[in-house]
Amino acid sequence: MKILYINPARIRAGLDFVIKGQPLNLMSIAAMVPEHDAKLIDFKVQKYDENQLKRECNRHDVVALTSMTPQIYGALENAKIAKEQGCTTIIGGYHPTLDPEFVTKNSSIDYVIRGEGEHTFRELIDFLDGDKENISLKEIKGVSYKNDQEKIIHNEKRPLEPNLDNFPMPRRDLINYKDYLYLGARVASVESSRGCPHSCKFCCIHKMWNDHKLSYRTKSIKRIMQEIYDVNWNNDFIFFCEDNFTINVKRTKKILNTIIRSGIHHKMLFSCQSRVDTLYRHPEIIDLMDKAEIRQVFLGIESVHQQSLDAMNKRNTNPKMTRKVVNMLQDRGISIFGGVIIGYPGETKKMVRQTIQYTKSLNLTCVQFTPITAFPGTEFYEEMKAQGKIVSNNYRRYNLFHSMMRTDELTAEEMYNLVVEAYASYYLSGEWLRLVTLRYANPLGKFNWMGHNVPRFVKQTMKNGWAMLRTQGIETSKVSPELRQIEKNAKSAKKKTGEIFKIENQIEPLVIEKQI
Repeated sequence: MKILYINPARIRAGLDFVIKGQPLNLMSIAAMVPEHDAKLIDFKVQKYDENQLKRECNRHDVVALTSMTPQIYGALENAKIAKEQGCTTIIGGYHPTLDPEFVTKNSSIDYVIRGEGEHTFRELIDFLDGDKENISLKEIKGVSYKNDQEKIIHNEKRPLEPNLDNFPMPRRDLINYKDYLYLGARVASVESSRGCPHSCKFCCIHKMWNDHKLSYRTKSIKRIMQEIYDVNWNNDFIFFCEDNFTINVKRTKKILNTIIRSGIHHKMLFSCQSRVDTLYRHPEIIDLMDKAEIRQVFLGIESVHQQSLDAMNKRNTNPKMTRKVVNMLQDRGISIFGGVIIGYPGETKKMVRQTIQYTKSLNLTCVQFTPITAFPGTEFYEEMKAQGKIVSNNYRRYNLFHSMMRTDELTAEEMYNLVVEAYASYYLSGEWLRLVTLRYANPLGKFNWMGHNVPRFVKQTMKNGWAMLRTQGIETSKVSPELRQIEKNAKSAKKKTGEIFKIENQIEPLVIEKQI
């Protein structure tokens, strides 16, 4: 059979304009059925052309799609075109797992794959290709579909594969590496683990990677190195694209030491996601990261308010720890991509603006400000729904830029305006541009590894970034007088003391008093 793999059009909100990652999930399931012809179209990096899509569907028997929540309408539109051309449609990914009922009932979808997709996809393709294994549809675990009476059937849940080494190498031949950029650098993706043992309240990872027996699985060091060597080394970075690269400290050290001994770090830079509390307790990992040429790290900054961190189940983290970890990383020339949550329940406008100022004082290379979002299928969603806090069932608003819920303190509109204000304050004040210019244009500085990517950063990242700001209506006039006053106070304090104004030192007593 001929299978067309589709990553639906990009979300076009927030930093999706400037960060384009590889569809490793589609590359992985394609590797499960190597005997079938495969082609991958990624509309997140390729211009969408409906006529081209129709022509491609005419040449294929099966169309396999993936979808995050804000992509789902685009995915369903692609599936509709595929069905009109006579294709069988299969969809998997986060949203079909979080809300399988919504997706399965759509007339353009034949089969939904819930959870981990590799084994399910293999069995389903075998079934569609003439049932070579003599297995019935109802026996394929992890599949949802409509029967002849249009009744939705959810087959038994698929257990997770305990040994990730059993999966074949991803089909890297299906993509053009040049299409994938991370802040101006060409980036390839390698997965060394799946899942997360932590339970951040707003996170939907558990729904995808937890079957009550397994929640966190790792690949062997040998397999990880095989995947690293399998990557096209014309890229600038390899991104460890799992949820948290440093969950198992002992394992992380082994990976980093192996990279150092192999000498790969002299030819390729690395990027990963981590947690503040882990790096704070194990600063030796930061030293190893530096030696192994990990040059970009994503950290969840979330909030300057301890009450919010506690409510998120991030009690092991506090703002002072975050500042120390950020300083340790940046002192070694490691850039930080920070994630900040706007409007967590319990936070007022003033509290959100304090978080914005705190984030600015950290001097991060890049920050994504996202309104608190309750994804369907999660406990947080059910909690917010029971309290009447969900204000929109339009999944386009679940894009980590617009607001789909309210809190007791903030309306959805106020939350959205605060997101716009945060981006305007961070990126349009002139401070950020001066920061990245001084940081990356200095050939003798700690961040000189970025040097040869500066032209591409300016040409593509800055251009697309300005397009994002303009499209979303982000401008300096959106910064409120209250936030301007907070910023003014910070600058005044810095001028007097010569040190960064640490807003966390000013608000911590208020948080403690409120908790009491």
